[in-house]
Amino acid sequence: EAFYDGLRAHMAVRSEHGDPRTWHAYTPMLGDELNVLVVRSCCFNWADMDAYRKWNEANSAVNDHFQEHVAPFVENFGHYISEMAWSDSNWKSGWGPYRFFGATQFKLKPGHAGEFDAARDKISQIAINQGWATEEHPWAWSREIGSLTETIVIPYRDFADMEPAGQNFFDFLSETLGSEEAADELFKQLSSSVAEQSYQLWEHNESLSMKSSD
Repeated sequence: EAFYDGLRAHMAVRSEHGDPRTWHAYTPMLGDELNVLVVRSCCFNWADMDAYRKWNEANSAVNDHFQEHVAPFVENFGHYISEMAWSDSNWKSGWGPYRFFGATQFKLKPGHAGEFDAARDKISQIAINQGWATEEHPWAWSREIGSLTETIVIPYRDFADMEPAGQNFFDFLSETLGSEEAADELFKQLSSSVAEQSYQLWEHNESLSMKSSD
């Protein structure tokens, strides 16, 4: 509770200081390590990183507040930057609002990132060009900078939204390619490049997120 109270106060401080980014907090719903919090902001280009660093330097009181009211209650931190693969994604800004986010993370084998991306591109472009990519089937791909990690995220409005309905993607792909064997082969191309795979369902925690008018 001390951490949560400190983070809520810190988000308010960021807003008061005109933080140009809106930070959203997410908590995990699966597994036995639930004392984790992800704070994320999206999206910006590399030049924006320079501008944001200047804002941080000009607003040192914001970092001071974090060090005093949030950091003492945290065991460890991590910082990651991901590059969004929008050309292989299907996610429009007007969709949602979404509360849950199912993230499948792929740790790739060294030297196999190109093979994985080729299969990812092929599968995604079939979905986009052959009618699967609707508002009812949103997804987004991202690649973690500096590591062999790629992630696909599927958002849900609520728990009911997770209930499978209609044709599943494998059947759609089989129908589009003409056979289950062809669809299975395409998925094998993807999975053969993967060393490890994991899944986590994240919940957007509004009370711990920065308030925004956007």
